[in-house]
Amino acid sequence: MKKFLVVGAGFSGAVLANELANQLECEIDVIDERSHIGGNCYTQRDKETGVMVHTYGPHIFNTDRKDIWDYVNRFIELVPYINRVKAVYNG
Repeated sequence: MKKFLVVGAGFSGAVLANELANQLECEIDVIDERSHIGGNCYTQRDKETGVMVHTYGPHIFNTDRKDIWDYVNRFIELVPYINRVKAVYNG
């Protein structure tokens, strides 16, 4: 049996481990220096308020490809977001 070691449990590492597990009969170990998966996109619920907190600050997952959007949304719920920047110059 083949063995794989995936270093990092962010988006890329999680996708790689999932695809290896689904396509090959193999043993996969995933390691990460943090105690959770999701990398910088990790969120956790505040125990006092119940509000979801972006542990490492807010992140925007940007893609124009529907197949990628659909793939990621099989595992997590992403909320569509449109970034609108407004600026006022000289008041």
